[in-house]
Amino acid sequence: MYTPNPASEYRVKFDFRVDFTNGGHVQGEDFLLDLDGSEVSDEELKVMIVEAMNLARAGEVVIYRKQVVRRGEHADE
Repeated sequence: MYTPNPASEYRVKFDFRVDFTNGGHVQGEDFLLDLDGSEVSDEELKVMIVEAMNLARAGEVVIYRKQVVRRGEHADE
């Protein structure tokens, strides 16, 4: 289960789209999630997105862009 960690050294910055099984979708750009390490696979990230947003009826998840950054090395902090 994904849990935010404000003390983590790394974060993943990404663009995504989640389609819902009952219609509709949600998408995001420059979304950030905390990481436990310096790497995350696309499959792990897809699970993290669904868990972090509590998307009970999530269907297909597409990652359009993904970049691992050190905390503080991106424009929003």
